[in-house]
Amino acid sequence: MDKAGAIEAVKFLQALVELSEVDILLATFIPAFREYSVLKDDGVYYLHGGFNLGGTKTGRLSSSKPNLTSIPSGSVHAKLIKECFISTADWLFCGADFNSLEDMISALTTKDKNKLKVYTDGYDGHCLRAYSYFRDQLPDIVDTVASINSIKTKYPQIRQDSKTPTFALTYSGTWHTLVKNLGMTKEKAQDVEANYHTLYVESDEYIQGELHQACKDGYITGAFGLRLRTPMLSKVMLGTSKTPYEAEAEARTAGNMKGQSYCMLNNRAGIEMLKRILASPYRYDIKPNIHIHDAQYFLVRPDIEVVTWFNKNLVECMQWQDLPELQHPTVRLGGATDIFYPNWSCSTTLPNNASGEAIEALFYEEIHE
Repeated sequence: MDKAGAIEAVKFLQALVELSEVDILLATFIPAFREYSVLKDDGVYYLHGGFNLGGTKTGRLSSSKPNLTSIPSGSVHAKLIKECFISTADWLFCGADFNSLEDMISALTTKDKNKLKVYTDGYDGHCLRAYSYFRDQLPDIVDTVASINSIKTKYPQIRQDSKTPTFALTYSGTWHTLVKNLGMTKEKAQDVEANYHTLYVESDEYIQGELHQACKDGYITGAFGLRLRTPMLSKVMLGTSKTPYEAEAEARTAGNMKGQSYCMLNNRAGIEMLKRILASPYRYDIKPNIHIHDAQYFLVRPDIEVVTWFNKNLVECMQWQDLPELQHPTVRLGGATDIFYPNWSCSTTLPNNASGEAIEALFYEEIHE
């Protein structure tokens, strides 16, 4: 195939990928929105998906009819979908994400010094990993916080290229995964895998210790004492030539559950927040809306006093860190409140503990730009 033919082939494959993404939206989300939306007296359509307790192995809530937790967030069409969810004259659509919850939980539970550096020394995590994986492509970057963080502006594409390998390797992928999913050469994929495990050797040792304990106990323990049974692991020892494939797969599931179970902190924060709302003067002015993994959403009256109280209390609920394995003198959990106006695709982030005057000024500037 000549160069022109290769270019056309790539364009054709890209078109197929884009078509598949659009097809998912048209075949899954749009029909579900139409089927399950309810027109109410205020003239607005509402979706009332159901939450399923025990629907996941990690303790996260799952959702159905429709599945509101799988609404696109990062795809090219996510903005169009989010534009369907609006604030109204009577209610502001608001929410809050935990700050890098899974990354921070991994750092706190494993005590891995290179993961903690992001929070204690000020490293940009993606830059640090890009430096570890692709050092040969960064000739002017040296091993200091300022230099490594400069990758974000000097080499943004290399920083971006580090994200997918990190995700794959974090969730028990191997160099085979990088070859299959990212098209890396075998040599490059093996090099990236080796650099990842060198960077996070302490995390690897922690997870292996937990899995070997699961081999003895027959279960692995996640957040709040949640146990995931590991019957295959209880019959084998990992890392031997006789470890069956099924046991290796169970080990990957158990390792992933160990970190992802801490998304139950979002459930805990939501429960505490609801208790605060019901005990406050604003019990009719704030409505819980939905939980999606490490984020939660509310409808809030467009009143500065209510929004100020909401912002302060929700963030306080997300800052709870009383589990023994999460204790640290300086690395603290938390989040930030967003107001989505005029719809979910447009967000204004409120500073923690912002005064009513500061919120009013910020929000006024945003909606009048």
